[in-house]
Formats: sequence, C-alpha cells, structure tokens
Amino acid sequence: MKISEYGKTADGRKITSYTLEGADGAVLEVLDYGGKVRRLCVPDRNGVCENVALSLDFAKPGFGGSLIGRYANRIAAGAFTVDGVRYALPTNICPDGLPCTLHGGAAGFHDRVWQARPFTADDGCDGLELSLRSPDGEGGFPGTLDVKATYTFTKANVWRIAWEAVTDKATPVNFTHHVYFNLSGARRAPVTDHLLTLAADGYTPLGKGQIPTGEIPSVAGTDFDFAEPHAIGARMGGQYDHNFALASRNGALARAAVCEDPASGRVLETWTTEPGMQVYAGGAFTDALKDQFGRPLFPFAGVAFETQHFPDSVNQPSFPDTVLRPGQVFRSTTEYRFSAR
Repeated sequence: MKISEYGKTADGRKITSYTLEGADGAVLEVLDYGGKVRRLCVPDRNGVCENVALSLDFAKPGFGGSLIGRYANRIAAGAFTVDGVRYALPTNICPDGLPCTLHGGAAGFHDRVWQARPFTADDGCDGLELSLRSPDGEGGFPGTLDVKATYTFTKANVWRIAWEAVTDKATPVNFTHHVYFNLSGARRAPVTDHLLTLAADGYTPLGKGQIPTGEIPSVAGTDFDFAEPHAIGARMGGQYDHNFALASRNGALARAAVCEDPASGRVLETWTTEPGMQVYAGGAFTDALKDQFGRPLFPFAGVAFETQHFPDSVNQPSFPDTVLRPGQVFRSTTEYRFSAR
C-alpha cells in the first residue's frame, strides 16, 4: 500500500493519502479526511484502467465522496424523539422553506480526520481501518459513539466497506458512503446512457421538504421500476434522487444494483446488507461545482448508490428502526464489485 502526505484541511489539519491495489492495475486511493475517495481506477473491456470515482472539491468540507454520519440523508425539522426525550439538531438545508438536517449536519463525519490503520487481510488484500469517536452531544446527537469504517480492495476488484459502531446511550445511526460513479472513465460522458438494474420492490415517495411521506408503494409499472435494465436517462429525464426499498431487507448481503456503461464495458454491482439505497444521478450538477481535481462539473457527471436505512426513519414508525442502544453493535456491509464485458 502506498502512503503519502496529501496536504492539509482549510483549518490546518494534516491529511494522509492511502492507495490500495486491486488486480490488473486497479487502485483505490482514499484520504483519512472524511474517508474521501480521490481515485478508483478499474479496467474497461480492453484492460484500460481509468478513474470511475467522482468526489466533490476537497478544498471545501462537502459530502460528495465521503463517509456520511451520524445520520445519512434527511431528518425532518432537525429533530427526533428517543425514549421520550426530544433532541434538536442544527439544520443545514431548507427545501421548500422547511429546514432539516442532511447527512449528519455541516460538521458530520465527512469533515473529520479519521484515525487510519493500514493492514493486509488474510487473503492478501489491502485494507484500511478508519475509526473515530463522536462525543455525546456532537451535532446534537445523544451518546458517545465509537465508529469504525473498514475499507478492503480485493484482487477481484471489489471495494468493501464494513461499518461497526457502539454507543453508551440510545442514539439513531444511519451510515453511508457518498461517492459518485461514472463508468465511462475520466468523465468523458454523462451517466444518462448507463444501463441500470435495481433489486428494489418499493420506493419512499417524498412530500414537502423532500421528506418521505411514510408510504412504501411498489415500483412495478412506474418510472422507478428498474427490474429490467434501461438507461438512467430514459425516464424522468434522468432526474432520480430517491430512496429505493430493496427487495432484500433481512440484513443479509444481497445485490441491490447493476450499472453498466455499454461504451466501455465496465460493470458495477452494488451489494449491501442495508434495506435501502438512495440513487442520485447528478441531475442538479452545474459548473458552479468542482470535482476532487478542481474540474467543473456538468449535469449527470456521476451517479451515487448510497446504501442506507430509509431517510427520516427516526421519525417514521413504519420504516426500519435506526436506534442503536448500549450493549448492541451496529454492523453493516456494502460492496462495490467491478468487472468488464
């Protein structure tokens, strides 16, 4: 594994880069700052390795490309109740004029420098354990939370993210990784022509403030039906930014999505133990935003597959529970499996 100094955050914190090696020239370069992905280079059908990962400008503490916590996606009104106690969080977005807390707030896991421990797995794969302690009250959340996010990059070009967390007080947790993918390599084309298949039987419709209504209707026969592969841009103009209820919601590792770029032959399979996955195709990207290399973005420059519990689950009794309690261990695994055909 290659380890090198990357630079510093805007407020002077040291950042270190770690490059994990897969097979056939594939590499995964990540930072201890937010667990951010700088490069994820995988081969196309001709064996040409190119970067397929899109993160947002590292000079700003943004979510794109980062580990997300304590709570991925939205919490309505920035408030929730656990065991009869009402907690108020700082809000950081205000869709439809209704404030909410997004991705753990402005000072979430994406803006932390994690403690990093490189290792070699039993099968010889490169691994990186990232850990941090989130103190009681940080971001408004109760309980001291100890978190580990372990990356491994296998010789089969599988990027595995394994989460583990414990707490000393009942607290909601919902983790994800917010990297975007563009399988064309070097962002040479928008993702609207990528073919997508989803193992999802439902989705969570949005109400005011982009907060789920609590319903989980079937995707069958709707614009959210990806049971058969079709281009991301074929329906709704590609404007997807929705949480899908995955067919497998029993905690077992199962395939959630298959995404293919017909031009390069690159294929990405997303597997997860999580019950949901937010699919965002980058339709709102503009050249006012920059990627991790300082290049302006364009609409549909990348698609995110954010494995997660459902948005606002802590306020939605009909959704899977997200409260972690003392004595419990939260565990979750997501795999991004790359191949070419």
